[in-house]
Amino acid sequence: MLDAARVRLALSLDALIERDRRDTPLPQRVVLVLDDEEIGRDSMAALLRDCGAEVLVAATPAEARALIRANRPAVVVADYYLRDTTSIALLRERPAYARAVIVTGAVHTDALASIALGVRADLRDRPITPEAQCELVALVASYLPPETA
Repeated sequence: MLDAARVRLALSLDALIERDRRDTPLPQRVVLVLDDEEIGRDSMAALLRDCGAEVLVAATPAEARALIRANRPAVVVADYYLRDTTSIALLRERPAYARAVIVTGAVHTDALASIALGVRADLRDRPITPEAQCELVALVASYLPPETA
């Protein structure tokens, strides 16, 4: 009797897992850049095009939310400080499949590192040096799903 109950439980769990696989959207080879400053947004987008992914840009968290819903980006690269807010609320509510990278020109503090950890995001300085730029591109590229033929 106990074995039959275990089999039923295992079958129902398998069915739930399979349903979740079907119903959970997969990320696309898309990177979303959120920055309220046009020059920062454009330069980050130009840099990240080297990842081999489509790069979308947003100037506000509301615009970013709409792009996330419509395009299922694999990675969200967000400037920490935005006009009148930060990117943290958006990163907190992003879909589980989307990885996040917070970029900032501010000096890293323990508080900022803790905030990034709390939203499961990598924290990087704005890539000023060529080496930092290469590291950021490599990090973002590592988060992208494989290319499909």
